[in-house]
Amino acid sequence: MKCIIILTIMVGLSYQMTTPHNIRTTHEPSVTQQYIFHYDYLTHKMVVHKDKNCYIFTLTDQERIDVHTDSGLTALEVQFLTRISANAHTEVTRISLESSVRTACGFNIQHFYTVA
Repeated sequence: MKCIIILTIMVGLSYQMTTPHNIRTTHEPSVTQQYIFHYDYLTHKMVVHKDKNCYIFTLTDQERIDVHTDSGLTALEVQFLTRISANAHTEVTRISLESSVRTACGFNIQHFYTVA
């Protein structure tokens, strides 16, 4: 009987011991970028903002139609990102923009650009 009690205590103590953890290697941090696209139906302009920058595109008549389809919108987004990468933009002041465009850009934006 004593043997069973001692064996039970030994098993209980072994389960209560802390288990050693494996040393984990560090991983590289995730790298993300986020572009937010917004179509302003009042001015028919497309607004793209990333971080503290806002890019404003004036749409052509065909682009105004394309923006309402999934494939057209995707094509426009790719085109706009290409134009942003090409540095074909001019900095403008916040005051010079329409109120709906300023709202679409957001409140934390520091630089506003019109893209040709």
